[in-house]
Amino acid sequence: MRIYLDNCSYNRPYDDQSQMRIHLETQAKLHIQDMIRKKQIELVTSYVLDFENSNNRSIQKRMAIEKFMKDYATLYVSNKHSDKFAEIADSIMETGVKEKDAYHVACALMAECDYFVTTDDRLLKYQSEKIKLVTPGEFIRRMEVDG
Repeated sequence: MRIYLDNCSYNRPYDDQSQMRIHLETQAKLHIQDMIRKKQIELVTSYVLDFENSNNRSIQKRMAIEKFMKDYATLYVSNKHSDKFAEIADSIMETGVKEKDAYHVACALMAECDYFVTTDDRLLKYQSEKIKLVTPGEFIRRMEVDG
């Protein structure tokens, strides 16, 4: 099974943990990372994640996220087929999804991911028959049910 974590998922552990939702999403995201480390699921990363992470103001956060992606990604989506990405992203943006989010989803689709994990409420409204968009907690629940 392949998953794609968007930038907000990677940054969730660095958010204010005093809010219960954020704390629970953080715990779920850390559990997902553990599943990735144990090779129970495959991690897909992309040039879009690299670009977005490179703009992280915190050098420590940026380096930690970069290291995890580098160490554990089983597939990297480069911008080699940028025309195809643009075509997919454009159709996603027609549904109201922001450009950078549309490119993340396009990368996940091109990599044939099963799940796209995000904490972005607006992005979670996008639905596709080709990929399931879920929160970290929803991903964990589905893994426990589907076994």
